[in-house]
Amino acid sequence: MAMRNIRLLFILIITTAGSAGAAVYKWVDGEGNVHFGDRPTSAQAQQLQLKKGLQPATSTTPDAAQRQITRQRLLEIYQQEREEKKAAKKRRREDAKKRAQQCADARDKLQQYERYRLYKNLPNGEREYLSDREHENSILRLKNSIKRHCK
Repeated sequence: MAMRNIRLLFILIITTAGSAGAAVYKWVDGEGNVHFGDRPTSAQAQQLQLKKGLQPATSTTPDAAQRQITRQRLLEIYQQEREEKKAAKKRRREDAKKRAQQCADARDKLQQYERYRLYKNLPNGEREYLSDREHENSILRLKNSIKRHCK
């Protein structure tokens, strides 16, 4: 990461120095480290020849303005995609939580079906108990539902 920052700093120095007409010098110290500067610090310093067409990073030329607009649009699109992904992840988490609760409820209901006799409430307030066959079918349907939806 530090090397990348050094490179970016070097590019910034070259682009701003080149547009201002200042000279850039390169030299190697006694430890073999390469240095750049606007003044020679030793007899070994070499003046670099910079391209004339370089512009500073803050230029307001049409190309720079267009690049800035494009960059801003890309940043907005990236931000929107991040927000959409975050919202989708949140929905998936909520759905998973809801499914887990529904499965827990269905398992509890299955335990009740297996422990107790089932009945229907009639309009007159009386109870009509399910036959053994109906009771087994209700349990079987609930088990199949749990198997399909609760993994």
